[in-house]
Amino acid sequence: MTLPSYCAASILLFLGLMGAFKSIEIGTELSCWAGGYSMDAWLAYCNSKRYGVYDVEAVWHRIESEVASRIESARVLTLSDSHLQSALSLGGAGAWFAAHGYPAYFLGLPTAESGFGERLIDNFHPHPRVLILDASPYFTGDFGAFERGIFEDPAASRAAVAALAAFQARHHDFCESFPWACGHTFAYFRSRVDGHWIFPAPSNDIWIGANDVPNDDRRFPVGKMRNELSPLYPKYLEAARRLVSKVNLPPRCIVITNVPAEQDLPDLAEYVGQGLGATVIVPRVQGLATFDRAHLTPESSTRWSQAFLAELEPVLHECGAGDDSTGRSNEGL
Repeated sequence: MTLPSYCAASILLFLGLMGAFKSIEIGTELSCWAGGYSMDAWLAYCNSKRYGVYDVEAVWHRIESEVASRIESARVLTLSDSHLQSALSLGGAGAWFAAHGYPAYFLGLPTAESGFGERLIDNFHPHPRVLILDASPYFTGDFGAFERGIFEDPAASRAAVAALAAFQARHHDFCESFPWACGHTFAYFRSRVDGHWIFPAPSNDIWIGANDVPNDDRRFPVGKMRNELSPLYPKYLEAARRLVSKVNLPPRCIVITNVPAEQDLPDLAEYVGQGLGATVIVPRVQGLATFDRAHLTPESSTRWSQAFLAELEPVLHECGAGDDSTGRSNEGL
């Protein structure tokens, strides 16, 4: 083979490989689980480099039009990272709040920290009757990995998330036409109604991100890691004070909890809650496990959420968190 022919063949091979890799990337993106579209929800995350996390910037930039009104009208608002968001979502808390007449919005976001929580309050001006916060460890006063880009380059952040929003229409149409091609890549959705996450049902078909799926068979008991964060508790309390100063609520209507994980921190919730004079609800539920050392399994989420909501309901009633139609809205104030 002559040198020019060899070079041409090499270039064609390189381009062919690049095209194949590109096709694989696009195929992975399109194969995201699409089941949430029919549940009035948007694609919050897909385990694909071409999609990734949509949740954080979609909320911040109000790309999804209903987000602002839902947050501003919620009588019960959660602010947290993924630990509480996942537990309440998998545990059926959204259906519980709706059935009991408490308009709620779940504003948990992956890797979120309380510094971003403060910005969210400034951005949306919510007026909840009850604010629920997970202490484990959320109160750093800082931003998580997915929030920093918003403030470093707001225009680029908005453009990127707008492109993902446009992709969802194509993805929805693709999966309606070729359902056999979808559902192989792990993804989850966010409800347009109350913000809870919607996960795929247990399936052996998911092959990308399988180790991150809540219905995996892996189980890690909670409370197995030594707590080395105690020296940071005063810093966490100070950050918590800054956050709650932005909401006009009686301390009893601010609820501090702890979602169990491999590194379990119920004493942090107690410390922060007592420092704020807030209501502390830390259910003691035996035999809980996580699927990834940090997030409760569906079964554990259900048992923990049921215990948490049972203790929370008197607070909701006292603080008037019910919908006007329930007759509860002004009670306890």
